Amino acid sequence: MKYLTILFLIITQLNCYSLNRDSISKKIAKAELISSFYSSVGSTHLPVNFFNKIYFGGFINESEKGNSFSIAKNQRSGFETDMNFGVNIYNENDELNGWYFSIQNKISVAGKYQQGLYDLIFRGNEALNQQISIGNTNFHFRNHQLFNFGKFYENFSFGLVIGNILQEYNGSFGENDFIDFNYNYNWSVVVNPNISFVRNANNSFKKNGNSLGLNFKIKDDFKTTNLHYELEVKNLGVMLLHSNVETINYDTSFSFSGFSFDQITNITNLGSEISTPFQPYTSNNRIISTTPFEVKFDIVKSINNLELFAGAFYRNNSQYLPKSYIGFNFRNKKKLNYGSNLSYGGYNKFQWGINTSYNTDKINTQIFIQNFIGLIPSLGRSLGIVLNLNWTIR
Repeated sequence: MKYLTILFLIITQLNCYSLNRDSISKKIAKAELISSFYSSVGSTHLPVNFFNKIYFGGFINESEKGNSFSIAKNQRSGFETDMNFGVNIYNENDELNGWYFSIQNKISVAGKYQQGLYDLIFRGNEALNQQISIGNTNFHFRNHQLFNFGKFYENFSFGLVIGNILQEYNGSFGENDFIDFNYNYNWSVVVNPNISFVRNANNSFKKNGNSLGLNFKIKDDFKTTNLHYELEVKNLGVMLLHSNVETINYDTSFSFSGFSFDQITNITNLGSEISTPFQPYTSNNRIISTTPFEVKFDIVKSINNLELFAGAFYRNNSQYLPKSYIGFNFRNKKKLNYGSNLSYGGYNKFQWGINTSYNTDKINTQIFIQNFIGLIPSLGRSLGIVLNLNWTIR
């Protein structure tokens, strides 16, 4: 942590020096306060009502447990929230050249699993009569604070991201792990899980870990008129979990095939039969891994007041299926604009999104509903909302 703090102070001083030097000839003409809030929950097979009952409580009926067509089918479910507050500082007479600073908090939890494993937990093993593979099962839970700062130009921007890791949980199972049900009361389990828990430390200064990444964006026009693209990468770097934080890893294999009648009636030996070693061990080694970086690519075609766009989005190490989307934005001469899009991927399948924005000389607001069907909790399998508010100070 101390090395990242020193690096942060050095970069801050260099930025301040550069900003002060530029201010000799160019005074700051405009500052823009920016804020955004994003929250989303989604699943490839569960309705929104299921998550409502998990969070608020209540009885989960059969219709809210989702569809069950094939126990070998891979499923995904996830929740995420992102809050961001910052400022854009523009140079005098040049709104395409300036600096940006922001503070961000990102929380996400997600899992990838086979339908059979879900059915075992929420429906029981009575209808399961074949082997369930759990080799593709993995999950995460993270809570990161990010400090973003950098410089932007007309067609390019770049900057640094310094992360403060509050929580980072990850888990996965071995490639050949499975659960096998031969009869209702005769089953075998072979697992080799690897799960790490990095909890939030009480010390306000010496936290669980830190990350250092890069932000950059490239945008330009194609030779074709009114057609341009944008490529953006966020928080591409490394993540370091400190040795002072306790990490717990499970690395145990065992199999279980039930008990015979003699074993059950022999109380003396029963304890040894069920005490298969499954003990966690603590490691104080530092863990270095890649950050959960994001990649986004957009192509936009402008036709009078209509914008047609298509793109793709990906998030690393998050059980996130690469998302692709197409849509339109209608921008009239009035303050109120609107648009819509279709997407596939992420933590769910198809989504129908709608958005609207309100723009004035000083205020720019946007509301984006990721899946309109999700407003009906019993039908939609995902619901997400994006709120953006920008205020220009001249």
